[in-house]
Amino acid sequence: MVKINYAELKFDHLVVFEPDNAVFACAKENGNGHTRLFILFDGGTGRVYTRNGRADSWEQLVGTDADQIRNRVSEGKTNHIPVYKINGNGPQNN
Repeated sequence: MVKINYAELKFDHLVVFEPDNAVFACAKENGNGHTRLFILFDGGTGRVYTRNGRADSWEQLVGTDADQIRNRVSEGKTNHIPVYKINGNGPQNN
């Protein structure tokens, strides 16, 4: 398995899900263009998970990898990356 260079990702957009204080982030790998998906909790300062499509699962990032994603998402919120907000007040299905 090839190690992903998280510092080299180009973030495309963020989706903020306000009711759960979560941020979904979409990025592309430089060079091969693979899409990488992330979810960050606590408004982007908490736990960080990345989507592993081959294993059909979400895997937690820790240490410097998680820190790099948190920093990039924080920078993205202020550096003209589109940020979409979902407040969750739409129709309810019971």
